[in-house]
Amino acid sequence: MTSAGARRRAFVASVGAAVLTGSALAAPAVASEPAAPIDVQVLAITDLHGYLSPPADQANGTIATSDGRTLSVGGAAYLATHLDGASEGAGNSLRVSNGDSFTGWQWQVTMTRDEPTIEVMNALDIEVSTVGNHELDISEWFLADHMAEGACDGDPGMCFPQSDGTAFAGADFPFLAGNLTRTADGTRPFAASYVREVSGEGGVTRKVGVIGVTTPAVERIFASYQVGALQAGEMLDAVDAEAERLAAQGVNAIVVLAHEGASTTGTFDQCADVQGPIVELATHASPLVDVVVGGHWHTAFSCMLPGPDGTDRPVISPGHHGRLFADIRFDVDPVTGDVVPGTAAAVNVPVTRDVPADPEIAATVDYWNGVGAQRWADPLGAVTAEVSMTLDDTGESAMKNLVADAYRDIGGETWGTRPDLAIAEPYQVRGGISHAVGTNAADAPGRVLFGEAWSAQGRGSSIVTGRLTGAQIRDALEQQWRTDAAGAEQYVPLGLSGLTVVANPTQPVGQRVKSVRLDGRPLLAHHSYVVSMSSRLALGMDGFTALADPRDPVRSDMDYFAFTSWWGGQDVVTPPATDRVEFRCGKAWSRPGWPVLPPNVPGGPCG
Repeated sequence: MTSAGARRRAFVASVGAAVLTGSALAAPAVASEPAAPIDVQVLAITDLHGYLSPPADQANGTIATSDGRTLSVGGAAYLATHLDGASEGAGNSLRVSNGDSFTGWQWQVTMTRDEPTIEVMNALDIEVSTVGNHELDISEWFLADHMAEGACDGDPGMCFPQSDGTAFAGADFPFLAGNLTRTADGTRPFAASYVREVSGEGGVTRKVGVIGVTTPAVERIFASYQVGALQAGEMLDAVDAEAERLAAQGVNAIVVLAHEGASTTGTFDQCADVQGPIVELATHASPLVDVVVGGHWHTAFSCMLPGPDGTDRPVISPGHHGRLFADIRFDVDPVTGDVVPGTAAAVNVPVTRDVPADPEIAATVDYWNGVGAQRWADPLGAVTAEVSMTLDDTGESAMKNLVADAYRDIGGETWGTRPDLAIAEPYQVRGGISHAVGTNAADAPGRVLFGEAWSAQGRGSSIVTGRLTGAQIRDALEQQWRTDAAGAEQYVPLGLSGLTVVANPTQPVGQRVKSVRLDGRPLLAHHSYVVSMSSRLALGMDGFTALADPRDPVRSDMDYFAFTSWWGGQDVVTPPATDRVEFRCGKAWSRPGWPVLPPNVPGGPCG
């Protein structure tokens, strides 16, 4: 196929050879040399997740190569050095992120509201980012106003001073999500594309467009739960529509950042058995699209895949946690603005630690690690005695009950009135609260530090409050007993606030809950109750399908922040009693007129 540029060059040459003037004295016309193609580079990262410090563990800090080597990788200071090296001498180099830069497993970053991540991304000269699902772990306001603009909302846990002492001012780059709309009115909260001007010889300029779309699952992922607030449409529809719009405006070189992924059996520099949504998007997206960048699945691969017109184009995913970046290069025709056929290529580059760490970024990371450590040690409140997470024979613990009580209060703040009840899944509780003095120098007897409350519960969920029927609540209580894949019975006890339950665990599964009372009154099967719980439960996860899809859901802050904020609002916390669940055994204990059987005791009939 002859490119438009080649056709034009042939046309100009033919005209130059044929042009004659009517005067024999006129000099023959000379065709000017066509401008050279414009070199363009796009450097892409994805799923950084706040991994600013070099990962210390092998799983996150190493990567295997296709020739059998293992490389030590990661760390924002090393990433900066590699990006600078890759872009050296490139006049048209664009740095992008494909989402999920936030909510990291390096707690000191998440604890400081991912403001460290924004400062580092600004220093890395990121020009544009897709909205990943984790960008929405708090709310649309948090991303659009706080992270993008620096708004603080009066929260003392936001807007920490940056490493240079200046106030947090948000990102220097926009966020894109062309397939994301508000549920209420269908408006789009984020732009669909970003356009960058590139220049070539003789001052010729053309435009490169970057389209951003996010995973359609974003509203129903437990961390980014946005049910009732935001909706994500199909990525393909959004990409094709925006590509047409850009082309109509003369933007003919187009890169898609799609926060969606694929599985692979190969290494980061291979294209082995790659299957998943990003492949479906890449093979069906408009031929106007020249490059597709994926992410989300934390897999890394580099492919050339045919689009619907049969033309191959790069499809690349640069992994996660800053271990790799994608180096994408193509030539733009200086006349048409199209990508010159056959010039687009992409490779994944390991962020090895055998280069000098960028000193500015290293100092920034050290500063934020110190801020995180101080945040951990901030006194938050007090406790009268240890809040134990040790389970009694019914599966209750003081900590689980306390978390349920807290979720009920937290739900009241978002719902407007205190919910009828709250439920805490056992996996949300990760530790107790000690009354004794810990190892941190800021601790004292009975004092609770911010970090202690932070680490005691949470899974990166939010607290969701909505309406469920009494029958749904009772069914969820029955789902505490289930059979695993090996056929063994499991008991997964929930934390309860507002409810008291009597159960007979010797009965068949599904028939064990005998009495459920709400603040002393029987729970009515067809009545609607306002319930607070984790977003995981609101999505029916962890085996509690009966709790899925509460009506009129509203969500709180992320569970870590919601719980620490709740604790900070208490004077002194007293561990709650473990008197909300009672086991009574015997096949017919609940028949009228029969004697009440004894509660469960260690080694007793309930075992």
